This record gives sequence, structure tokens and C-alpha cells, in this order.
Amino acid sequence: MKLERTPKGKGENSSSRLYWAFALLALFASLGLDYITWRKGEKAYLFSIFAPKKEVTARPVPLTKMALEFLEQAGLPAEVVQVGKDEAGTPQVKVSLPLDSYTKLEPQLEKELKEKKTLFQKKEKEDEKKISFSWLVRGEKKEKLTLLFACPRLVPEKKEEAPPLLAENKVAIIIDDMGNSLEALQEICNLKKPVTISILPLSAYAIETALMAHENELEVMLHFPGESLNHQEGNDDSSGIIRSGMSEEEIKAMVEDFLERVPYVEGANNHMGSKITQDEPVMRPILDLLKGKNLYFLDSRTSSNSIAYDLAKKMGLRSAYRNIFLDSSIGANFTKQKLTELCRLAQRNGKAIGIGHPFPETLQALKENIRLLEKYKVKPVFASQIVDK
Repeated sequence: MKLERTPKGKGENSSSRLYWAFALLALFASLGLDYITWRKGEKAYLFSIFAPKKEVTARPVPLTKMALEFLEQAGLPAEVVQVGKDEAGTPQVKVSLPLDSYTKLEPQLEKELKEKKTLFQKKEKEDEKKISFSWLVRGEKKEKLTLLFACPRLVPEKKEEAPPLLAENKVAIIIDDMGNSLEALQEICNLKKPVTISILPLSAYAIETALMAHENELEVMLHFPGESLNHQEGNDDSSGIIRSGMSEEEIKAMVEDFLERVPYVEGANNHMGSKITQDEPVMRPILDLLKGKNLYFLDSRTSSNSIAYDLAKKMGLRSAYRNIFLDSSIGANFTKQKLTELCRLAQRNGKAIGIGHPFPETLQALKENIRLLEKYKVKPVFASQIVDK
């Protein structure tokens, strides 16, 4: 029997085709499984390149951590910072620091919180020992944090009894409308003269101004706002202004509130008030309250028809009235002339009182011409040293 021979290469081709068939089948199976995995959202090897890239959202920093990082960057030592919870169970960061340090820190903190897109509310509270500033901060997902800054009050030093004044000509210079600029106050402190600072109780830096003036051995007055005849400076709004027609109880409550806002007060004068200083039913409860607290009264004389000084004298208050306004919008030279006039008036009458405001022209004139007091041989004194006994 004769066997036929298989053509050379025919078996090899059949095996090769079978191999590639199985290889393609495995490839398609792998692709199919990879596709199914990708569709399920699980990790795929090939089809993952078609998956949309997800944006990575930065997780918000917890409010407590953000606050602690800010305080550390601000240079506050760890021992003045306490972390805990307030009475409502809200996380709280409590900081003890001097008032002047808080004043510098406040605008930086406000900027930081705005940049972090948080919401916040500020509240201020005072007692005999400290001034507290509470910040309620709200972040994302209803996260809350309380920042509490406790600023201890400075213990007032006991003033030594001043020796009795010699019989000499005296001048008192009072700067009204203080409390809105600590820079202006620093210029007055730099004069190194006994200037009296009269502070608006509702001004932005009323407390800081009083503390700084006291530390620099200046005298502090309350500059209480009163209704004027020409309705200047928003007098149509009764908020924060003593007005004609108010009851005695309303007037006294308002003055009490003003006095609580300005520490170290030794006397008071009127801000505006050309209407109320002509109105005895309004002035009497004001003067009665001042007398009860042993404070003096100085009539700013914003009206030539004012009865305030005469009424104060009749009621037995230590009192006085303004002689000359020192300000001018036309330049420092005019204020120099007014200062000269003040000195000459003191020479004639034995005493004189001048009132100025923290305008750049007035402060410049005082800086350049305060030496006139020595030239005219008049003694600069505080308002308390010149009022009638």
C-alpha cells in the first residue's frame, strides 16, 4: 500500500491559524471584560483613557484649624490661646491679649475670613475687668466657630494731688470730636502739653482713644451729641443724639450710656447742640446727672443764646464756657492767629478756653505754634483746672 505524503507546510499553516484565532478570541474577551469593568465605574486598563477627568475639589480647612493657623502666623504665643467649646457647645478659640494688640489684629482677621469666604458676626461686651470681642464664624456645611478675644482693662493709676495753682494766667486747649483717629491723637500726645481730649461716645475708637489719652497723661472729656438748630450731621435721625422733647428718663439713660462708653471721663461738653443748650428742660437732667457724678460741664457755646453755662452755675456745677474756636479751613496760619488771640485773652482775664478739632490744619498749627504759650507767659492747663469752682 502506497502512502500519500502531506504537502510540506500545510499542517504548520493550520496550526498557525488556530493559534491566531485563539489569540484574537482572548484579546476580544479581555477587551470585553475591560469594557464591562469601565462601564461599572471600576478600575479599567484600556478604557480608562476614555473616562472624563474628575476635578479634584480642595476640601475646606476646618474653621478651628484655620483660626489657629492665623493666630500662629500673627505671632501670638500658644499660651494665650485656648481651644474648647462655648456654652452652646460650639467649638471656641479663646485668646487673651492687650487691647492695642487686638486693635491691630482685627482688620487682619476680618480680611482673612473674607478671603476664606466665611460669614461672621462681631459683638463687643465690657465689664469692670475686661473688654471682650466675640466673633461667630460660619463656614461650609453649617460649621460654626466662636472666636473670643478677652482684653484686660488697664488698672488706672491713682493720680497724685496736684499742687495748688499759682495766681497766673491760664489757657485750656480742648480738642473735640475725638475717637475716629488714633493717628490724630498721637499727634496731640506728641505736643507734650496738658491738652484735654473730648471724645464722641459713638465713635469707632472711643475706648481706645480714652485709654491712650489716659496713658499719655491727658485729660478725657465726654463730647455728648445734641440736637442743633440747622439739623447738621444727620440730626434728623434721633439715634445717638439728645433731642428736645425727650423725657427726663430718656435723657438720663442716654447720658449714662455715653459715660459707660468712654472711660476716665472727668467732665463733659456738648457736640453741636445749639438747640438743646437753649432748652432748660433738656439741659437740667443732663447737668443734674453730671453733678451727681462730680463731673464738670463746659458749654461749647455753639449758640449765642445758650443758657447751659448759667444754668450749670445756678445748679452748683463746676463749669465754664468756650471763648475761642481755633479751627479754620483756610490754613494753619489762621489757627496761629486764633492761638495768639487766646493767649492775649488769658492775659486780660486771667484765663481763656479754646476749642479745636482734629483737622490737619489745626494739628499742624498747634505743633508749630504751641511755643506761643511760653512767649505770652500763659500756663497751659486741663479743663478741670480752669472751670469755676
